[in-house]
Amino acid sequence: MFLLEPFRMIADIGRASRVVHFWGGGLNIPQVIGGLIFIAHVEAQLILVVSILALLVAGQIHKRSPFSRLIGLCHIPWVPLLPWLVYRIANFEHSVWLDVWLYYTAITIAVSLGFDAMDVYRY
Repeated sequence: MFLLEPFRMIADIGRASRVVHFWGGGLNIPQVIGGLIFIAHVEAQLILVVSILALLVAGQIHKRSPFSRLIGLCHIPWVPLLPWLVYRIANFEHSVWLDVWLYYTAITIAVSLGFDAMDVYRY
């Protein structure tokens, strides 16, 4: 089923590489949980939606081509969203906890986009 593919992908990655498995968890779990906790804020809403869509797309890519470097393409929506997120962090007041989550999210997404760019280049 379409909605289960991300879970299959996560399980496959966990069996193949513990480092990638922990990185993925450190990237996606805080995004989804923070998105739910701070759902009243537009930043959280967009992060949550993009995170879920990225997981669904990555699951479909993995289903058709397991462990493909093309899985990084699921993060394309982060390319315009990351600068907007940095702008929002810099120019709008947030609570301390929301700020911490936004900084964490922006940093992990920037690092992830760097990894994705290297993967697409190698592909």
